[in-house]
Amino acid sequence: MKKSASWCLITVSLFSTVTLAADEGILSSSFFSDSQAELSLKNYWKYLKEDAANPKAIHNAWGQGVALGYQSGYFADTIGVNVNYYSAVKLGASDYFNTRGVLYSKGPGNSRDNAAGYSKFGQRYIKLKGDVGDVALNAQVGWQTLRNYGVISNSTRLSPTTYLGWSGGVENDGLSLRGAYVDRSMERNSPDSLRLETNDGREIGHLVTGELGYENSLFNSQLAYGESQNYLRRQILRVALKPNKQLSLGSQIYATQALDDYKEMALRRRNFDRNANHYAFDAKWQEPLWNVKLGIAHTQASKGEGELGFYPRHMARNSRGTFTSMAYAGEDYMRDGETMLGAMAEYNITPEFTAGLGGIYGQFDYQGTTVRTGEVNLFGRWAPAHPKLKNLTVFAMFGPGWSYKNVNKTPIISHGDYLTSHSLAAEFIAEYRFKLF
Repeated sequence: MKKSASWCLITVSLFSTVTLAADEGILSSSFFSDSQAELSLKNYWKYLKEDAANPKAIHNAWGQGVALGYQSGYFADTIGVNVNYYSAVKLGASDYFNTRGVLYSKGPGNSRDNAAGYSKFGQRYIKLKGDVGDVALNAQVGWQTLRNYGVISNSTRLSPTTYLGWSGGVENDGLSLRGAYVDRSMERNSPDSLRLETNDGREIGHLVTGELGYENSLFNSQLAYGESQNYLRRQILRVALKPNKQLSLGSQIYATQALDDYKEMALRRRNFDRNANHYAFDAKWQEPLWNVKLGIAHTQASKGEGELGFYPRHMARNSRGTFTSMAYAGEDYMRDGETMLGAMAEYNITPEFTAGLGGIYGQFDYQGTTVRTGEVNLFGRWAPAHPKLKNLTVFAMFGPGWSYKNVNKTPIISHGDYLTSHSLAAEFIAEYRFKLF
């Protein structure tokens, strides 16, 4: 479906809905009376200094975003529309800014001169709902964001990743079944409508996914399946158990298989050879003023010919994949044979301010050498309770990390040992949201 076709579909729906609403009286129509609009202002700065593949590289991007979202009610308790507009202004950038996913890159290469703002209608879709007996149905058609929806997900900076296609599902008494079909995307830092692609730039026709879920007060689980056409196939099992008020346990299994178009790529373009799996477990203890979360994960992603394999989070270029393991950190901690240990602790110093400390350690063997990587991050979150500031959230994080010098992501081994690299990361977000009506 082209962008113009999507707009046409929504315009026809709006015209039909307004006409029908007028027949029954505009003020009495729930399409209008249940409408909501929200304005969000977000300042985002993301920074990384590292020397893994270069003598030293600074990845820095800073922008100011504005988001305006409109959600209609439902006409005849059945049909409605959602429209979200996003805009970003460049405040600062370095070379390699585009790795931070904050600003739009208007040209090739890594030059700071390419950094720019953008504007877009990132979401614009028709929404449908209904009931058949005790079964609730829902569907969305158009540009939309999909978070942990089967094997598809999004990522957000100054705007979220969105997809063109359809999604929908049914739900009854804790059981749910849902699915989605997408063929285009808009990245979190771009207004461009892009086709899904292989790692070597060939178009992928579509990405399809389905998910079966169950949830109650003590247990929830999701079994997902998805395929990027003739490229990658994936199955995900996510399980969470809450045996009491304080303790939460979670586990995830991610299994990915290469299909014909993936196997045809040159080895340097592949993340793995034929199969890649990731296994994760986490436990969280929650008290009124503090919580602690611990996790462990292991990855299998053989590549062969002396190159290091990775588990790919995403099903295609220009898309995002569902991944809730504590190993979530770029491609770090998801290397072939790598075992990851993670920990995170938070403490509510005051009702408004929370401080935390997180750490990750990873280890794998490469050509007879044990390679160790890790990072430590200190973070804080302020959510003021004052009536004039109650919709403000401020978040800051920074911390050092260590990894290995590499060529094409493969460790450099010298005299039987790897060469260590160092990094420093930082992030700042200030967001203010308020309802217009």
